[in-house]
Amino acid sequence: MPLTPDYLLLKAIRNEPIDRTPIWIMRQAGRYLPEYINLKNKAGGFINLVKNPELACEITLQPLKRFELDSAIVFSDILVVADMMGIKLSFVENKGPVFDKVIRTEKDLDNIEQIHNIEKLDYVFNTIKLLKKELSGKKPLIGFIGSPWTVATYIIEGNSSKTFANVRKMLEGDEKLLHGILDMLTNISISYLNKQIEAGIDVAMIFDTWGSLLNDEQYEKFSLRYINKIKHSISNQDIPLIYYVRETDKKLEALKSLNIDVLGIDSTTEIGVIKKQIGDKFALQGNLDVNILKKDEKDIIIEIKKILTSYGSNSGHVFNLGTGITPDINPDKVKILIDNLADISSKINVK
Repeated sequence: MPLTPDYLLLKAIRNEPIDRTPIWIMRQAGRYLPEYINLKNKAGGFINLVKNPELACEITLQPLKRFELDSAIVFSDILVVADMMGIKLSFVENKGPVFDKVIRTEKDLDNIEQIHNIEKLDYVFNTIKLLKKELSGKKPLIGFIGSPWTVATYIIEGNSSKTFANVRKMLEGDEKLLHGILDMLTNISISYLNKQIEAGIDVAMIFDTWGSLLNDEQYEKFSLRYINKIKHSISNQDIPLIYYVRETDKKLEALKSLNIDVLGIDSTTEIGVIKKQIGDKFALQGNLDVNILKKDEKDIIIEIKKILTSYGSNSGHVFNLGTGITPDINPDKVKILIDNLADISSKINVK
């Protein structure tokens, strides 16, 4: 399926001439919007929203009704792939994701490997199809997966973790088992992402939040090799691939070997520094510190100008936060960001 060339987001990714810098926001559909909270409460929780295509579609579109964003991103979660493995995923208030099974032994893995039913994720694909109808070609749609490494950390631990004790134990003591888990998750991820593409997404994204746990050697061995395998196996190579990892500045040498289209970066380093070291290999996405949105409009404007000036050119840059938006952000500040970005970026460094 050919890409629609008029989408501002895609033109920026391809480094084509644009009249302003496009913007979307990680977690733009969700917890900082009162309309999301209301719908979540009515539905009885997060997972009920994700698994209901009509509600997931409505939530995906909520921020686009409020703001002049340049893309929608499917309302879902990186951990829904657990459904394909017969692992029950639940979200506990103030605790986060919890699995009813973990993979910490070869026996655990053998039991899981028999169950890979892509149809269990039909609710995601049906959401995408609904969204494509609702968007009517006006905005592109981003679909996403978690990196095999990041998803593995949750499945090994069984929940969100601050210490990753079981993951670290496996890293140090059983690389064979870890690679077995990552191979399985990579194959599942390829199937899942290709079905999203078949359903109609315009851009794919891989979130590798916990790639930051790994040193350089481990990062290449346990994360990047699997990202490259996924990219190679994407059914439509015209679909751009965005990759996001925390502590981007510490991973730059390793990232140069990555086969992606856009590198999503956090807020730890100026975007111009990243661009100088990476060169023109990738388009860049980022990287406003979310805490700036707690400040006054003049401070937000200062940071917008700082990022645009640091990048040096509007084309090849997708504006975003350096992390997902947090529940304590006032939606009015998001509008201030988007409106000022449009105005400022249309006047400087456009090519």
